[in-house]
Amino acid sequence: MSRIEDRALEKFWKDAVAGKYPIIDLQGNMGYSLSDQDGMLFVRNDFTASTYEVCEFVFGGFFLPDTVQELLSKDTILLLGVYRKKTRNLLLSELDADARYMLDLPYGLYSFFALLLDARAGTLLDSTIYAAGLPCKENLNHPELEKFFLEHPTDIRDFLDLSPVKIKGGGPFYLNLILIDASLIPDCPAFFSELLQEDEVSPSL
Repeated sequence: MSRIEDRALEKFWKDAVAGKYPIIDLQGNMGYSLSDQDGMLFVRNDFTASTYEVCEFVFGGFFLPDTVQELLSKDTILLLGVYRKKTRNLLLSELDADARYMLDLPYGLYSFFALLLDARAGTLLDSTIYAAGLPCKENLNHPELEKFFLEHPTDIRDFLDLSPVKIKGGGPFYLNLILIDASLIPDCPAFFSELLQEDEVSPSL
């Protein structure tokens, strides 16, 4: 994250706080998500992909247990992180927890995560992490998952798939994220700045 100029990072955070759905990568390139008539957010990725690279669509959304829904407010911001292994580039995009998202990603190996952050922080790096979202296994029944989570919150790992996602031909791909209260994640960084000190730019369990 140190490669991003302070001015670009400051603008990204201000626009996120203002609900403009900005996007930024590690080179400081910025863009904005587009929303269709159904509320689907299209996370533009045209400034991170080379013109000759073949892309596939990735669709996704969020599952929010009651414990996380209580954390949502006008003072929080939800960011999606997409980390491409080959280029070691990170794409950050503001999202809406109630909306589905769509990305157009070049073929490659990716890690996905989401962060619910304190919008009252002066900078992105100083923001507190309230919750983290990690990829969940396919074919989940949300009512059953909600009931299980409330009864056995520490066993939420059973529903996660932390392996990198290989984007290749044969898409589109579907990837939903489970948001988990940060207090339930062992060794979860307290602030966004601490997350960037990890070897891999994604929270883990």
